[in-house]
Amino acid sequence: MFSFWLKPRQIVMMDAESARPARNLKVRFITLMCVFLMLIGAPFLLGSWYAPFHSTQEIIPENMKLKRQNIEMNRKVADSITVNNLKDEQLNSLKEQLSLQENEIVNVNKQLLMYKSILDERKGTGIHVLESTAVWDAEKTVEWKSLFVKGGSYPRFLLGHYAIFALDDEGRRVTLGESKMKYRIESHIFLQRKFDWHETWLPKRLELIVYDSRSKEVLRKIVPIQGNE
Repeated sequence: MFSFWLKPRQIVMMDAESARPARNLKVRFITLMCVFLMLIGAPFLLGSWYAPFHSTQEIIPENMKLKRQNIEMNRKVADSITVNNLKDEQLNSLKEQLSLQENEIVNVNKQLLMYKSILDERKGTGIHVLESTAVWDAEKTVEWKSLFVKGGSYPRFLLGHYAIFALDDEGRRVTLGESKMKYRIESHIFLQRKFDWHETWLPKRLELIVYDSRSKEVLRKIVPIQGNE
Protein backbone atom coordinates (compact mmCIF):
# COMPACT_ATOMS: atom_id res chain seq x y z
CA MET A 1 0.00 0.00 0.00
CA PHE A 2 2.75 2.45 1.00
CA SER A 3 4.82 1.40 -2.02
CA PHE A 4 2.00 2.62 -4.27
CA TRP A 5 2.26 6.12 -2.81
CA LEU A 6 6.03 6.16 -2.56
CA LYS A 7 6.99 4.40 -5.81
CA PRO A 8 7.96 6.96 -8.51
CA ARG A 9 5.94 7.04 -11.73
CA GLN A 10 7.36 8.17 -15.05
CA ILE A 11 5.43 10.73 -17.06
CA VAL A 12 6.50 11.10 -20.71
CA MET A 13 5.74 14.40 -22.43
CA MET A 14 5.63 14.08 -26.29
CA ASP A 15 6.60 16.78 -28.80
CA ALA A 16 3.48 17.63 -30.79
CA GLU A 17 5.33 18.13 -34.09
CA SER A 18 7.84 15.32 -34.04
CA ALA A 19 5.81 12.92 -31.92
CA ARG A 20 8.95 12.10 -30.03
CA PRO A 21 9.40 12.14 -26.27
CA ALA A 22 10.37 15.69 -25.26
CA ARG A 23 10.64 15.33 -21.43
CA ASN A 24 10.40 12.62 -18.87
CA LEU A 25 9.17 13.37 -15.35
CA LYS A 26 9.19 11.12 -12.33
CA VAL A 27 6.44 11.84 -9.90
CA ARG A 28 5.28 10.09 -6.72
CA PHE A 29 1.60 9.99 -5.91
CA ILE A 30 2.29 11.14 -2.39
CA THR A 31 3.91 14.30 -3.77
CA LEU A 32 0.87 15.02 -5.89
CA MET A 33 -1.37 14.39 -2.90
CA CYS A 34 0.63 16.83 -0.72
CA VAL A 35 0.46 19.51 -3.40
CA PHE A 36 -3.29 18.91 -3.73
CA LEU A 37 -3.79 19.16 0.01
CA MET A 38 -1.72 22.35 0.18
CA LEU A 39 -3.78 23.92 -2.58
CA ILE A 40 -6.95 23.02 -0.72
CA GLY A 41 -5.68 24.07 2.73
CA ALA A 42 -4.09 27.36 1.68
CA PRO A 43 -7.38 29.34 1.69
CA PHE A 44 -8.27 27.99 5.12
CA LEU A 45 -4.85 28.87 6.52
CA LEU A 46 -5.06 32.31 4.97
CA GLY A 47 -8.54 32.81 6.39
CA SER A 48 -7.52 31.63 9.85
CA TRP A 49 -4.66 34.17 9.82
CA TYR A 50 -6.67 37.07 8.41
CA ALA A 51 -9.78 36.63 10.57
CA PRO A 52 -8.13 37.45 13.92
CA PHE A 53 -6.17 40.29 12.29
CA HIS A 54 -9.36 41.66 10.78
CA SER A 55 -11.18 41.35 14.11
CA THR A 56 -8.31 43.17 15.84
CA GLN A 57 -8.46 45.93 13.24
CA GLU A 58 -12.17 46.35 14.04
CA ILE A 59 -11.70 46.17 17.83
CA ILE A 60 -9.00 48.88 18.04
CA PRO A 61 -11.21 51.75 16.74
CA GLU A 62 -14.11 50.56 18.89
CA ASN A 63 -11.82 50.46 21.92
CA MET A 64 -10.58 54.00 21.21
CA LYS A 65 -14.19 55.15 20.88
CA LEU A 66 -15.07 53.63 24.23
CA LYS A 67 -12.02 55.26 25.83
CA ARG A 68 -13.07 58.67 24.48
CA GLN A 69 -16.59 58.12 25.77
CA ASN A 70 -15.19 57.12 29.17
CA ILE A 71 -13.03 60.27 29.32
CA GLU A 72 -16.01 62.42 28.37
CA MET A 73 -18.16 60.73 30.99
CA ASN A 74 -15.49 61.28 33.67
CA ARG A 75 -15.29 64.95 32.70
CA LYS A 76 -19.06 65.33 32.96
CA VAL A 77 -19.05 63.60 36.36
CA ALA A 78 -16.25 65.92 37.56
CA ASP A 79 -18.17 68.96 36.28
CA SER A 80 -21.31 67.71 38.02
CA ILE A 81 -19.42 67.22 41.30
CA THR A 82 -17.97 70.74 41.01
CA VAL A 83 -21.42 72.20 40.37
CA ASN A 84 -22.88 70.28 43.33
CA ASN A 85 -20.05 71.50 45.60
CA LEU A 86 -20.71 75.07 44.51
CA LYS A 87 -24.41 74.58 45.19
CA ASP A 88 -23.62 73.14 48.63
CA GLU A 89 -21.38 76.14 49.41
CA GLN A 90 -24.06 78.54 48.24
CA LEU A 91 -26.67 76.68 50.29
CA ASN A 92 -24.47 76.79 53.41
CA SER A 93 -23.85 80.50 52.84
CA LEU A 94 -27.59 81.11 52.52
CA LYS A 95 -28.20 79.11 55.69
CA GLU A 96 -25.63 81.23 57.56
CA GLN A 97 -27.22 84.42 56.27
CA LEU A 98 -30.65 83.14 57.22
CA SER A 99 -29.40 82.24 60.71
CA LEU A 100 -27.89 85.72 61.12
CA GLN A 101 -31.11 87.32 59.94
CA GLU A 102 -33.11 85.16 62.34
CA ASN A 103 -30.83 86.24 65.21
CA GLU A 104 -31.24 89.85 64.16
CA ILE A 105 -35.01 89.41 64.08
CA VAL A 106 -34.94 87.84 67.55
CA ASN A 107 -32.83 90.73 68.88
CA VAL A 108 -35.11 93.29 67.24
CA ASN A 109 -38.16 91.57 68.73
CA LYS A 110 -36.52 91.62 72.17
CA GLN A 111 -35.82 95.32 71.80
CA LEU A 112 -39.39 95.96 70.66
CA LEU A 113 -40.75 94.07 73.66
CA MET A 114 -38.40 95.96 75.96
CA TYR A 115 -39.44 99.36 74.61
CA LYS A 116 -43.08 98.31 74.77
CA SER A 117 -42.55 97.45 78.44
CA ILE A 118 -40.89 100.84 78.94
CA LEU A 119 -43.83 102.61 77.34
CA ASP A 120 -46.26 100.62 79.48
CA GLU A 121 -44.38 101.51 82.67
CA ARG A 122 -44.13 105.16 81.59
CA LYS A 123 -47.91 105.35 81.81
CA GLY A 124 -47.74 104.88 85.59
CA THR A 125 -45.85 106.74 88.30
CA GLY A 126 -42.74 106.22 90.41
CA ILE A 127 -39.73 104.01 89.60
CA HIS A 128 -39.90 100.58 87.97
CA VAL A 129 -37.11 98.00 87.53
CA LEU A 130 -37.10 95.84 84.38
CA GLU A 131 -34.74 93.23 82.94
CA SER A 132 -32.69 92.84 86.13
CA THR A 133 -30.09 90.00 85.90
CA ALA A 134 -27.06 88.77 87.87
CA VAL A 135 -24.33 86.40 86.56
CA TRP A 136 -21.45 84.70 88.36
CA ASP A 137 -18.24 84.03 86.40
CA ALA A 138 -15.04 82.02 86.99
CA GLU A 139 -13.09 85.11 88.03
CA LYS A 140 -15.19 85.31 91.21
CA THR A 141 -17.12 88.35 90.12
CA VAL A 142 -20.84 89.11 89.98
CA GLU A 143 -22.09 91.10 87.01
CA TRP A 144 -25.38 92.90 87.53
CA LYS A 145 -27.54 94.58 84.88
CA SER A 146 -30.84 96.36 85.26
CA LEU A 147 -33.21 98.79 83.57
CA PHE A 148 -34.77 101.60 85.62
CA VAL A 149 -37.89 103.27 84.21
CA LYS A 150 -39.52 106.51 85.44
CA GLY A 151 -43.29 106.54 85.32
CA GLY A 152 -45.13 109.65 84.19
CA SER A 153 -43.88 112.92 82.69
CA TYR A 154 -43.75 114.89 85.93
CA PRO A 155 -41.35 115.57 87.48
CA ARG A 156 -38.98 115.82 84.53
CA PHE A 157 -36.40 113.58 86.21
CA LEU A 158 -35.95 111.58 89.38
CA LEU A 159 -32.92 111.51 91.67
CA GLY A 160 -32.00 108.96 94.31
CA HIS A 161 -29.69 106.06 95.11
CA TYR A 162 -29.76 102.28 95.31
CA ALA A 163 -27.92 99.54 97.20
CA ILE A 164 -27.18 95.92 96.29
CA PHE A 165 -26.69 93.05 98.74
CA ALA A 166 -25.50 89.47 98.17
CA LEU A 167 -27.41 86.69 99.98
CA ASP A 168 -27.01 82.94 100.41
CA ASP A 169 -29.30 80.16 101.63
CA GLU A 170 -27.93 80.38 105.17
CA GLY A 171 -29.05 83.98 105.68
CA ARG A 172 -25.63 85.55 105.18
CA ARG A 173 -25.66 89.03 103.68
CA VAL A 174 -22.95 91.35 102.39
CA THR A 175 -23.08 94.76 100.67
CA LEU A 176 -21.76 94.89 97.12
CA GLY A 177 -20.14 98.10 95.92
CA GLU A 178 -21.00 101.37 97.61
CA SER A 179 -23.81 101.59 100.09
CA LYS A 180 -25.34 104.52 98.16
CA MET A 181 -25.02 104.30 94.38
CA LYS A 182 -26.74 107.28 92.77
CA TYR A 183 -29.11 107.38 89.81
CA ARG A 184 -30.79 110.10 87.72
CA ILE A 185 -33.69 109.14 85.45
CA GLU A 186 -35.52 111.23 82.87
CA SER A 187 -37.25 108.40 81.00
CA HIS A 188 -35.28 105.19 81.51
CA ILE A 189 -31.70 104.23 82.20
CA PHE A 190 -29.61 101.06 81.79
CA LEU A 191 -27.41 100.29 84.81
CA GLN A 192 -24.55 97.79 84.87
CA ARG A 193 -22.07 97.03 87.63
CA LYS A 194 -19.42 94.34 88.19
CA PHE A 195 -18.56 93.39 91.78
CA ASP A 196 -15.49 91.46 92.95
CA TRP A 197 -16.27 88.68 95.40
CA HIS A 198 -13.93 88.22 98.41
CA GLU A 199 -16.01 86.04 100.73
CA THR A 200 -15.50 82.28 101.27
CA TRP A 201 -19.18 81.44 100.70
CA LEU A 202 -21.00 81.65 97.38
CA PRO A 203 -23.80 84.19 96.87
CA LYS A 204 -27.09 82.80 95.58
CA ARG A 205 -29.19 85.94 95.15
CA LEU A 206 -28.90 89.70 94.93
CA GLU A 207 -31.22 92.07 96.74
CA LEU A 208 -31.77 95.43 95.09
CA ILE A 209 -33.16 98.31 97.16
CA VAL A 210 -34.04 101.62 95.49
CA TYR A 211 -34.40 104.91 97.44
CA ASP A 212 -35.73 108.25 96.33
CA SER A 213 -34.09 111.66 96.81
CA ARG A 214 -35.22 111.73 100.47
CA SER A 215 -33.61 108.29 101.15
CA LYS A 216 -37.01 106.70 101.36
CA GLU A 217 -37.22 103.11 100.12
CA VAL A 218 -39.43 102.95 97.04
CA LEU A 219 -38.63 99.51 95.59
CA ARG A 220 -37.10 96.19 96.65
CA LYS A 221 -36.29 93.32 94.23
CA ILE A 222 -34.64 89.87 94.57
CA VAL A 223 -32.50 88.74 91.61
CA PRO A 224 -31.24 85.09 91.33
CA ILE A 225 -27.53 84.74 90.51
CA GLN A 226 -26.93 82.55 87.46
CA GLY A 227 -23.83 80.39 86.91
CA ASN A 228 -22.84 79.45 90.49
CA GLU A 229 -24.84 76.24 90.91
